[in-house]
Amino acid sequence: MIISVTSLKGGVGKSTITQNLAVCFAHAGFKVCIFDVDTNQSAIHWSGFRPDEVPSIPVVGQPDGIELSKNVKIMSKDYEIILIDGTPSLNKLSSKIILLADLLLIPILPSGLDIWAAKTFLERHHEAEIEKEKKIPAYFLMNQFQPNTNIGKEVMEVLNEQQIPILKTTLKSRTAYREAVIKGLGVIEYKDDKAKAETVTLFNELSKIIKKL
Repeated sequence: MIISVTSLKGGVGKSTITQNLAVCFAHAGFKVCIFDVDTNQSAIHWSGFRPDEVPSIPVVGQPDGIELSKNVKIMSKDYEIILIDGTPSLNKLSSKIILLADLLLIPILPSGLDIWAAKTFLERHHEAEIEKEKKIPAYFLMNQFQPNTNIGKEVMEVLNEQQIPILKTTLKSRTAYREAVIKGLGVIEYKDDKAKAETVTLFNELSKIIKKL
């Protein structure tokens, strides 16, 4: 199973979400690895801080995307779950990341800029489906969501009008996500119970989706 976590806008939490999902899969007993295609190589840095006593999650750095498809296919023979930490761009690499996906996650923040970027991304997703000649299951994931704000409600309304569904689980803006990253951990290995709970809820929702694919 190849899960691409990508968007055409930076700063939406792709790397943090990728790392936390990888940790959830690892603790659930899956063999999981990450391909870090983001130019910042955040997942590579995160893996360097990961303690020895927690489940191992190999991270492959591939910022230029050269031979990405070939290397992902090779690694998929040994790993049950491959997560691709995507890059915010409109180049050929972004299309490759979408085409490789068995499941596509599109993190989005509650802002007008994110909505504009999402609409452009939907066009790229549609083009990829035509090229692949099959559906590429995709879901929006609302990150740093504040449900009682006007912008939060407005963004949800706009997304509900799109062809790609929104995951029921939303993630809040929590310090624990930033603190866990610099320790090489996922929040389920950290101390914030609310962050743990919403991450487990996200993992459970995705697990149900994966079973149906």
